[in-house]
Amino acid sequence: MMAFSRIAAVFLSLLALVSCGDQQIEQHPVYRIQAGSDLKIFVTTDIHYLSKSLTDGGAAFQRDLALGDGKQLRYSEELMKAFAYDVQIQKPDITLISGDLTNNGEKQSHLDMAGHLKAMESSSGTQVYVIPGNHDLLNPWSKSFKGQHQYKADSISPKKFRKIYAPFGYDEALSKDRHSLSYLATPSDKLWLLMLDTNMYRNNKELRHPQLEGRLSSSTLKWIDQCGKLAKQKGAIIVGVMHHSLLDHSELMHDGFTIQNTQKVSEVLLRNGIVTVFSGHIHIQDISSYKQGTEQIYDVANSALSVYPHQFGIMTYSNANHALDFSTSPLHMELWAAAHRVADPNLQHFKPYSGSSFGQLSFNGSYRRLTQNLSYTKYTEPQLQAMANVIQRLHKNFFAGSRVEDLDDITSSEGYQLWLTAPPGSQKNYVLQLAHQRDKDNQHLHVTFP
Repeated sequence: MMAFSRIAAVFLSLLALVSCGDQQIEQHPVYRIQAGSDLKIFVTTDIHYLSKSLTDGGAAFQRDLALGDGKQLRYSEELMKAFAYDVQIQKPDITLISGDLTNNGEKQSHLDMAGHLKAMESSSGTQVYVIPGNHDLLNPWSKSFKGQHQYKADSISPKKFRKIYAPFGYDEALSKDRHSLSYLATPSDKLWLLMLDTNMYRNNKELRHPQLEGRLSSSTLKWIDQCGKLAKQKGAIIVGVMHHSLLDHSELMHDGFTIQNTQKVSEVLLRNGIVTVFSGHIHIQDISSYKQGTEQIYDVANSALSVYPHQFGIMTYSNANHALDFSTSPLHMELWAAAHRVADPNLQHFKPYSGSSFGQLSFNGSYRRLTQNLSYTKYTEPQLQAMANVIQRLHKNFFAGSRVEDLDDITSSEGYQLWLTAPPGSQKNYVLQLAHQRDKDNQHLHVTFP
């Protein structure tokens, strides 16, 4: 009798599934949020958290920062606490993190991050959903820092990622793609989340670095069709979340940042009524769109929380208007520091401190490349500094996604005039394209669903 009961239970559970090859989707969503409710959702990405236990802040760590891309790794702990403070104050229903949770996939960083997310949920009532980024899994660059030296640190596998972050999406997923770490979450009856793992990490060991490129397999695309079919049956809309860009966000940076099969993925998403996607990876704030016939899809690339200007997205969904509104918000580090009586002056005045650090790093990198380029040997040191200063000023606006209000002042400067007459090359093209970025609003979006 007991054996029969087990068989019957298994049979009944299988009846609740829709099958597509070896993919299975639950037919009966369980919603966390009251039916018909409006939603507030925080969206962030590229936190690049580094556990404090993995660095002593010594010479090796400082060298790594000096050669980096502006991530405030020195204040990883404080960035997470400040973000959790914003979540605690505003109490969003949902918090989304679209990959690169850790600096380079260190196991200890993942474990510490999961602890931060658990505390965030407990203190605010928000529900956190995560997906990995290209830095998070099987990463050969996982390392710790002590004194003058770097040391190899343990990284994690996809299976371990799913286990560590089980409470943050995977345990309650309506469906999990068997060929990736993608899953479908149903926090409310009207808005579902398609959390897509776009990363290509299987060859990282052979490459000796985390693979930059991303794509979605044909089996995952079939699974998306099944997710879309069920959402339509239940009268829900789906919002996509992925690490790599769905669409190009810059003429300067798209190879390795935009998903490889962008055309195919866009078509699959559109035919399933998915017209809004949130992504990361590229570290800039930018909104792009693609139109196919009468249908249009938006890809919102969010700024990296770890990089100046340290901003995140706030999305609201109106059930009555069947509409989504998005805007950016600064991380309120100074408020957190004041509330917790933090004595560090860098954190008390974090925006100017981080802006200055980011600008100096940009200036140093640009100046170094100019001095190493034989085409610029005829320029004096003051002239090279003026040219590097132009890149520094343009970068701040580029990463923030803000309009370049001082563009006239920049383009009339001595440094920019030197760029206009500089020898042809990639550096000159980069500067000229930065100065001619489209003047569009990358910090607000309104989408009405049919």
